[in-house]
Amino acid sequence: MDLPGIADAIRTHPGLTGKAVLSAIAEAIGGDGDDGAIISDGDGRLALAAEAISPAFIARDPRAAGIAGAVTVVSDLVASGAEPLALLDTVVAADSAHLAPLLDGLRAGAAMVSVPIVGGHTTLEAGGPGLSTFGVGRVVAPLPAAAARPGDHVCLATCIDGEVFSDSDGQHFFSHLRGPRRVRLREDLGVVLAAAEAGEVWAARDVSMPGIPGSLLQLLESAGGRGCILDLAAVPVPAGITLERWLVSYPSYGFLLVGDAEALRRRFAAAGLTCVDLAVIDDTGTLRITDGRAEELVWDLGSDPLTGLAPAG
Repeated sequence: MDLPGIADAIRTHPGLTGKAVLSAIAEAIGGDGDDGAIISDGDGRLALAAEAISPAFIARDPRAAGIAGAVTVVSDLVASGAEPLALLDTVVAADSAHLAPLLDGLRAGAAMVSVPIVGGHTTLEAGGPGLSTFGVGRVVAPLPAAAARPGDHVCLATCIDGEVFSDSDGQHFFSHLRGPRRVRLREDLGVVLAAAEAGEVWAARDVSMPGIPGSLLQLLESAGGRGCILDLAAVPVPAGITLERWLVSYPSYGFLLVGDAEALRRRFAAAGLTCVDLAVIDDTGTLRITDGRAEELVWDLGSDPLTGLAPAG
């Protein structure tokens, strides 16, 4: 393995470097950087999450963008430890011809995750298209990154049966929704929630645009500036894709779970999904990668914060 080359590809990946803009959020509003916000609701708690889909993606494939709008925000809710309850959307399109496939995709995505779209807002206006989705869920067991502690194991739960594709900007995607498990999406999301309810996982983040190591870096920052060594040899790689490309891909089903590695492996294996132990959290504040023989530094949060979003105090 070319560890220096892989480390450079991770740290310069647009899906990760694009997160630096969130420093403006850290300065103006603050926040812990978790996938969803959890608020009290009487005797229980609700999780709230929001997503925005790339206008270029919407223009290129509006139906797929609509599906992604529903699935991504529900993944954020699940990574927060919440059972999804409802979705809303805001859509901007040039005309009804552009609007129809986008809404069709939203409807299809909502059906895949078995979550109703209960409202939203639509604007017809010339110019670039826009889609944002919002979700609310009932918290089963909260999974804040701040609950992660040195010595905790980080597992990757994913599905490696699907198809890889790339967009014109070089962003790589891996969709298990193009494979046989698309009809099991809600059940597969439920495996995460069952693990949370059983106490097998206590902190989590979904794998998104930054890929596996980039999302892990976000988890470490949201945990208060923790660190770890990512074992590249343990990363499961789908057929037809290299490790290097997979590490910077956005999977349609991928979660970083901090918890009981053996219990999580058994639970996901029983569901026909992949779950592997990738790393052990430490207090170094650095993300490193290893091939089992050598180590390479990817990022030092102490000297170079990614977003500045971290738990209060």
